[in-house]
Amino acid sequence: MTGEDLKERIEEALDPREGACGACHAVAEEICRAGWSIVAQEQPQGILARVLDPSGEVMGEGFGIVWSPAVLAAELDAGLAPPSLEEDLRRDGTSSEEDVMRVADLFGYGRVVTPAVMALNLVNQMGGRTLIKRVGLGVVATFLDHEGQVMACSPPTYCPTCAVTVGVARSPLAGEIKRELCGKPNTGEKKYRLGIENRYHVKDGHVRVTLAVGEDILAGAVLGCCMAYGTVKAEIAAGLVPQASAEQFKLYCNLCPFKHCWMDKSMGATGNIILHRLSQIGAEVEVTADGGIVARIAGEEVEGRGTLCSLSALTNMLLRGDAQDILKPSKARRW
Repeated sequence: MTGEDLKERIEEALDPREGACGACHAVAEEICRAGWSIVAQEQPQGILARVLDPSGEVMGEGFGIVWSPAVLAAELDAGLAPPSLEEDLRRDGTSSEEDVMRVADLFGYGRVVTPAVMALNLVNQMGGRTLIKRVGLGVVATFLDHEGQVMACSPPTYCPTCAVTVGVARSPLAGEIKRELCGKPNTGEKKYRLGIENRYHVKDGHVRVTLAVGEDILAGAVLGCCMAYGTVKAEIAAGLVPQASAEQFKLYCNLCPFKHCWMDKSMGATGNIILHRLSQIGAEVEVTADGGIVARIAGEEVEGRGTLCSLSALTNMLLRGDAQDILKPSKARRW
């Protein structure tokens, strides 16, 4: 398949409601369908990702704070985004070099969940709250103090966890989180030292992740609902994750109903559609870190639970709750 044919198929596959995360996975699926490949590696400042053609030639290269936005940056560098969305994806789906360095200064090696959870807990301990909403193709996280005043706000970013991490890296809370994380075990650093490569294959909305050092396969074709979940599952399969964290992650996956009705979409695409609608109707979506990442809507009793990302928590909320109450369908205007 030629590059032009691939671009045409990608343009047909993208839906702006699915946000930057949904777009990244949709492009990745078309890349894999065409026989191209996607690889990524942990680096001290974040994640380096590459898009390769069938001969192994590098067609695009990108750097990001975690795997998925790095892959999106590589897809953009390869010229695979439709012109109508390219500027918006660069603005809302990738982070500036300054923000990449700020996030790396917190923990490094492409690890964003740990500092994000710490930020959510710290804001909660201060009597504040963390809110998320869709802005453009990205997500904005806002930290409020105990009086409801804005303490910090992220720019539009690839996903909620990325937005929380970038937001806190820009805030006065960054120093405290950095001190707390200093010297803590870092799985990304371990992978960097071992020279591990993450290999992604996307098909029918799901991702299979292989971890390898050259020809040595540490975890092969581990199935996940998006690049992030698939990568962490592969890290668990390879024995790289502490046992307590692995058990917590497995518990969530065993309880998650999404895998039983996959709908040919990644978790991020589905969660983005839900967040897009909630932002449209002005719903206040709060994110906490209480035994995992939790998303709740003001005035609603139902809450959704995730492990890595509040997009998965929002999908969990919709599947466990009453979709009519949560999304508040508007009246039909035409038939």
